[in-house]
Amino acid sequence: MTTTLEATPQQAALPGRDDDVVVVNPTTGETVATLAPTSAADLDEAVARAKVAQRTWRSMSGDARSQVLWRWSELIEAHGEELATLDSRCTGKVLRDGLSENKNAARYARWWAGRTDKLFGEQLEDAAGRFSYTIREPLGIFAVVLPWNAPALGSVSRTLPPLGCGNAVIVKPSEFSPLSALRMAELALEAGMPEGLYQVVTGHGAVGAELVEHEGVDGISFTGSVTTGRRVNLAAAAGFKKATLELGGKSPVVVFPDADLDDAALGILIGILMNAGQICAANSRLLVHESIAEEFTAKLIERAARVKVGDPMDPETQVGPVVCQRQYDKVMDFIASAEAEGATVSAGGGRPVHLAEGKGLFIAPTIITGVSADMSVNREEVFGPVLAVGTFSTEEEAVAQANDSEFGLASYIWTSDGARIHRMAEQIEAGVVHANTYLVMDVQLPFGGFKQSGVSNAFGNEAIEACTQVKRITIRTGDGPLPSPWPGV
Repeated sequence: MTTTLEATPQQAALPGRDDDVVVVNPTTGETVATLAPTSAADLDEAVARAKVAQRTWRSMSGDARSQVLWRWSELIEAHGEELATLDSRCTGKVLRDGLSENKNAARYARWWAGRTDKLFGEQLEDAAGRFSYTIREPLGIFAVVLPWNAPALGSVSRTLPPLGCGNAVIVKPSEFSPLSALRMAELALEAGMPEGLYQVVTGHGAVGAELVEHEGVDGISFTGSVTTGRRVNLAAAAGFKKATLELGGKSPVVVFPDADLDDAALGILIGILMNAGQICAANSRLLVHESIAEEFTAKLIERAARVKVGDPMDPETQVGPVVCQRQYDKVMDFIASAEAEGATVSAGGGRPVHLAEGKGLFIAPTIITGVSADMSVNREEVFGPVLAVGTFSTEEEAVAQANDSEFGLASYIWTSDGARIHRMAEQIEAGVVHANTYLVMDVQLPFGGFKQSGVSNAFGNEAIEACTQVKRITIRTGDGPLPSPWPGV
């Protein structure tokens, strides 16, 4: 793979297998880098290197692997600004958000450094004269396919569960944001990982497909759309591979009259506008009690007008551009369809006024009211700074509307009634339920979706299951002849 900084033509909407990856800065429109795609032969070689490295990694003591991951965490922290700058140039991520994410990435590495010698099996109750126990073993080689919305963090957080469990990883970053993953691989080698343990392949979707289908790959971690995730899951099934899938979301946020409405308004705006709404667990579907709908919507609109949209490298900026022209057009199409279906764009709906004449793929914080359950903006994942607002009258109706979705990733409840929180948490069909807060993610907290939002958990102790296989060992310990059901033989 090669990297150049000279200007080259922007890629077509549907590039071919062998087309170069051209990374374009969504703030300026300038070409950041050009990468050659990984060939099929190169992929075979990467898998072969990974097999050798994985055997070395697995043979190391848990303490030795721990020291390597801890050193990696130190390097990630030391190079945090460099990594955040790469992500900002590739995706438009606000620099201070990238800096925060890289601090989190270092924390993730430290947490897994403390888990490498704690992969426990069980001693099993058995018959007299027999001793049985289980051990957890790594799968071998993991394909880790990443999206573009948190490139540096994802290249750490999604690789650490396999690495911490003794596997090798081959990372396929998004064609929109490959640079921080490539740098992360260099830091992994510098930290002391065996050569070939952490590798990066580049290219468009066809390269990712070849990776997950490769016969030498034993496990898959995929983050992306439901459509692609379904294909990945079929490939995993065909190869009898374990797969962790984090897919789409259309997360509901429910606001009751007894909530702290100022906190709720702030939390909801952060939850839908962070990273320009390009977060799988964004609270994109607001359900507000009809008795406070007008008042609460006014609070949202007033606060949204204060959000600072602009250059992601500016320390004052809170929301940057969306990642690419294709994503910009998709978001704008959703806004147009909502109006066509009878909803009202009450805030935003296009480029911010102060950026109307400049470059950059900016979309103003958008609030759409009068949204009904069957509208596209209420049912499909927009992945942009767009909040769809509907109303409810009873708790039961709120639960029914929250669950009326093919997705089940995250959910949010704003109320001061503790009993109501517990009741709704038990009824809402989502892998994560938040109360009186926006999205919370941490290395030790499970994160996985229900329904079409995914399979398995990506974080916490629950992630170990997808990265290991259980072996049962039984030993006859009793004295005397071998027990036999065949007398006389």
